Amino acid sequence: MSNEADAFDTTVLSDSGPRTRESAPGALGRWVGARFDHYEVLEPLARGGMGAVYVGVDRSLERRVAIKVLPDELADNAELQERFIREARAQARLNSPHVAHIYYIGHTPPLPNREHGSLFFAMELVEGGALERVLDEGTVLEPERARVLMIQVARGLRDAQRAGIVHRDIKPSNLLLDRNGEVKIADFGVAKPLGRGDVKITQDGAVVGSPLYMAPEQARGDDLDHRADMYSLGCTFFHLLAGEPVFDGKTPLAVVSRHLTEEPPVIGERVPGLPPRLGKVLARLLSKAPDARYATYDALIADLEAAAPRAVRPAGFWVRGAAVALDVALAGVVISFLGGAGLLLHLAYVTWAHARWGQTAGKYLLRLRVRRADGGRLGLGRSLARTVTSLWFPFLTGLVILLTQGGGGLSVAIEQIQLTNVDAFQALVLAVAVSNILLSLLFAAGLALAAFHPGKRAMHDLVVGSEVVYRLD
Repeated sequence: MSNEADAFDTTVLSDSGPRTRESAPGALGRWVGARFDHYEVLEPLARGGMGAVYVGVDRSLERRVAIKVLPDELADNAELQERFIREARAQARLNSPHVAHIYYIGHTPPLPNREHGSLFFAMELVEGGALERVLDEGTVLEPERARVLMIQVARGLRDAQRAGIVHRDIKPSNLLLDRNGEVKIADFGVAKPLGRGDVKITQDGAVVGSPLYMAPEQARGDDLDHRADMYSLGCTFFHLLAGEPVFDGKTPLAVVSRHLTEEPPVIGERVPGLPPRLGKVLARLLSKAPDARYATYDALIADLEAAAPRAVRPAGFWVRGAAVALDVALAGVVISFLGGAGLLLHLAYVTWAHARWGQTAGKYLLRLRVRRADGGRLGLGRSLARTVTSLWFPFLTGLVILLTQGGGGLSVAIEQIQLTNVDAFQALVLAVAVSNILLSLLFAAGLALAAFHPGKRAMHDLVVGSEVVYRLD
């Protein structure tokens, strides 16, 4: 995550001090060893603009908990105390496997030189860390892992919507992972009840939310519904997949301005191998207009589930050979009518079909697909290289003639192949068919290893990094 992004990762645009896991030891160690009612503070966990979070233990039930404490300097701020209490009550209203549970809210012991203490609440300890850690470590999420986590977050947000709550601050630091890798939504400090105003929190021009992940209508101060959280969800997972935010800038206002005015980049161009269906979901979530996003979380979840990788297995020699035979038969028809131009047209068709759809007609009929070894689309360059590599046999023959007989001999050989001559045409088709069949068997270690290769990949697959798979669904 960039330094600019770190600086913007705030709960309220006007707040000072972003959430961070590295704060002054004295600040975080303030309450270590203290007792709050039947809770004991064990060690610091994190710190944000609205409080420090500690690992603690509930002595009455002997279970570990997370304890969030409102900072001392905010203990006399009535508005922020109200916001802190509202965060606890909002989470307590939710009974969702994908929302961190709240157990208790109370007061700390009296603060120095004050008659009363600060506020704290105890909540479920989610020990796997926040998704923010992915960005802190300079890594990204794999597409399938991101898809699964998006479904879980969407389910948690659906539960929040059903309870009448818009979160308004979905971002990587507020998505926690438990020991099983399941995600839980935390930090409802700026959550808004649906259908009710929020004058106190948004007065004096403060913009609620985190600029890197803020919906355009949220930046404008419009009335919000669940679709604002959808936009933040899209921004969050764009960042986690691409390793960079949708929009960045030197100041929070610069970032917000880009959310308002610029079209988001295409995620597929930033993340090679991203499944197109998942890319379409993200593009829809990042629509500027709320009406262009999903109307319901059920619709979003359905599309995310439909974007699951289809069950495939490597295609074997015989089914690949059958697909080649069907394509050769189609080529024969085209060549018989158009001659040499037909051959060039067929090669162009094969190259484009593999690049665009991963299938020729023969592969479509037999439910085969060509793709990159990482599951992504071949692309035109890789498909062209694959086509050229797969035609090694005629190219090798021409090279041998050129080296042994010179350019004149090659010209004579080409002139002898008259596509209007039935025998010559049959010889050409046979050469193409034989070359493809041999390629299906040809591997670096020898022809006989094809049947034992775990990926059943031909020489041209190994050269360009592609594979042919058979769809099982």
